[in-house]
Amino acid sequence: MQTPLLVYPRFVLPLLCGLLLSPVAAAEQSRDVPLSFSTLNRLALSVSEAPAAVRVDFAVAAVSEMVIAHRHEADRARQDARNHMTGRSPTRWAHAVDTYAADLMTVVNNMTTDTSVAIEIVPENSVALHIDGKPVMVNFPTTLQQATFEQRVVERFCTLYRCEDLIDEYQRAEPAPQRENSAPRWSFSEQAGPVCATDDGLEFQFQDMVNLGQKRKACDRIVADLNALADLIAEIRSGGVRIDWNRLSIHPLPGENQQLVELSSEGGSIRMSLPALATTTQLLTQVRPWLAAKVEGNGFRQVVINADRLMAPLIHSE
Repeated sequence: MQTPLLVYPRFVLPLLCGLLLSPVAAAEQSRDVPLSFSTLNRLALSVSEAPAAVRVDFAVAAVSEMVIAHRHEADRARQDARNHMTGRSPTRWAHAVDTYAADLMTVVNNMTTDTSVAIEIVPENSVALHIDGKPVMVNFPTTLQQATFEQRVVERFCTLYRCEDLIDEYQRAEPAPQRENSAPRWSFSEQAGPVCATDDGLEFQFQDMVNLGQKRKACDRIVADLNALADLIAEIRSGGVRIDWNRLSIHPLPGENQQLVELSSEGGSIRMSLPALATTTQLLTQVRPWLAAKVEGNGFRQVVINADRLMAPLIHSE
């Protein structure tokens, strides 16, 4: 028998089982609940036969959205506790969900293009990921918001891939008016730590206030580079140049102040100065969904949950 990759603390398992597995709870769900075989299920089945890199991208999209969902659920439970709400122990529930979110974040941080990912639909019609042989269930922490959560996973993955070619029922949303570039703004909370966010959907979450000044400068530089890259790609794309978002990468040019940005497997590339992104190549890989959406003129919110590690070369160089 396989050992689960991630588990909630023992004291909260009865609560979790009641929320995720109870037929009674399932019968009481609102109209937001997905059909017995949802768009996410169909997409997962299609991707299960796709190349390894596509399966990894699907797993990263699903687990990243799970981290965000569980953090929001923990914040809601803490608010319930402050308001003296009755019912399931909100403080213990918040602690359990926070712990699970931290474990999920570790999974995301450790995934690479070499990570083994298998995808299946289990008897409860849930999507199961097998990451290096160990299972992770793709679920929102409460059943009532499962459909909304699944849609976020689908949208995140389909920003990188043409899901119209993967499932017949997928319909891409009409492009929204392109937003102007925005400067980062900061917010602070005891649970999430410092957050650097932009009005066009980027959110970088840091663990603590250590080296906050350097983190501010690093975030400013990253956002400036991403905006410059998005503007130039949008310009050349309007001229008919094809962009393969899964190939998008930055390479140094020895002896030059510019970098080579690879756009496609056919050799398409541009040269431009992106000094911050050039030292944080893993960060660029993670924010490709946001970058693709911005170039397309679509609104897209992307939360980067490990900004301390991804921006470390910039933070410690200031």
